[in-house]
Amino acid sequence: MVLAHRRTRAGETDRTDGGGAARLDVVDGSGDLLDLEGLRRIQSNGAGRDGWDDQLLTTDTLEVLTHSPLYEDEEASAAVDLPDGRPATLTLSWPTSHGYSALLADIPGPGRHCLAELAARALHERQPPRLTALPAGRTRADVESMRERTSTVLEECAEAVDPVERAVRGTRALEAAATAQLALDEACRALVPGDAVIGVTFTEPPDPDQVIEATGVGAGRRRMAARIVVDDAHDADELDSWRSTIAALHTVDALVLVQVCDSRAMADLDSHQWDARVSALIAGLPEADAWEVGNELGGSWLGDDVVDKTVRAARAVRADPATAGAATVVTLYYQLGQESAEASVLSWARRRLTPELLAVTDVLGLSVYPQWHPLGTGADRVISALAEAFPDQRVALTELGYGGDDLDPGPWWFGSAQDAAAARAATARHLTSAALGREGSWGAPFWWYYLQDERPGAPGGPVSGVLASVARDAGR
Repeated sequence: MVLAHRRTRAGETDRTDGGGAARLDVVDGSGDLLDLEGLRRIQSNGAGRDGWDDQLLTTDTLEVLTHSPLYEDEEASAAVDLPDGRPATLTLSWPTSHGYSALLADIPGPGRHCLAELAARALHERQPPRLTALPAGRTRADVESMRERTSTVLEECAEAVDPVERAVRGTRALEAAATAQLALDEACRALVPGDAVIGVTFTEPPDPDQVIEATGVGAGRRRMAARIVVDDAHDADELDSWRSTIAALHTVDALVLVQVCDSRAMADLDSHQWDARVSALIAGLPEADAWEVGNELGGSWLGDDVVDKTVRAARAVRADPATAGAATVVTLYYQLGQESAEASVLSWARRRLTPELLAVTDVLGLSVYPQWHPLGTGADRVISALAEAFPDQRVALTELGYGGDDLDPGPWWFGSAQDAAAARAATARHLTSAALGREGSWGAPFWWYYLQDERPGAPGGPVSGVLASVARDAGR
């Protein structure tokens, strides 16, 4: 877990030669056509250049084609050049009434388009397979009703007489499609695999009462998991505390995931220190059920040897007789455009997850902090793209957080811009459901700072009740 948001964007348009221009219209709340400056204000939530996160992606794999593609247009709000004039997907942070999401607008080709309408159609057209997988009942019927509303507004978009009116209607269509998508994501908790876990993260050894309270997130229906973050692998007293924690967790049939090293410390360890840390943890905590051998891979602060270190850790876990049967987990740092194009998660994973690493990896997870890197309505598509890219690994959400005293709050919000408790609850409920509710899911959300957030008076309030509510409905 990294303690400060690190951005490395150049921030200026990277124009593409040999393509065709797609001109994009966006309106403000008054129905007035925005220029690029106005679009940027909404995109960044007023944060300025640090919030310019647009990328042009391949539509199927969500890999980056063009970094920072938006540029000024004399008539439309903005324009992008499509490589070879072919369809592509524009992503940028964008709000609905639910908060900021990773907007994913599928651009069919050159011409003039309403950005919100394109995003609404992309959501709407990808929903049927997930919807038909749901069991018949009230929840499915509610989502179908929301989709009917989206269909109606999308038809109205096509009937608009001018681009500005179409953009106004497109905004309504995006609101309707986003509402349906978020409801569908949460309804998919009915599809949770039987062995998927509900997880939290312990960043310090808990006391016995805290262990018992944490098991409540499974609500008696779902196996609970605890991810433990060891500070000093060579501190005998700390390892003793963690051994006691593991024993207590196993008493209640919880799964224990040991994080080999948090991302904020990984770059500080040379090869010898890294191997020594791995060896000390394996020797000290051999009873663990799973090992997070790499944390937040793809983060720009981790150094060039991150893959090599992760491979060595995974091989060490598998080679030791005491841990050979444990699952190996690799966590990727989720972002689509707030950092460099090279670090955009699907691009980085396709390029840097080597056959050697994948051969010793059982689970691929994401680390998600929506205030730094919005996900929202893009969750299902992003997680699905990850699963399709790496079919031999199970997928998971292995780190999630929102707020926190020592975390950069970031420019974006989800659930509520003013109420920290409502924002945290909305984030936990939505992304846990979206990550768990799919074939091959291993677990979610391994909430960061769980113990701290559960303390009375903690900013933003507890998440245990939210996770328990997801567990109660999971797999029905």
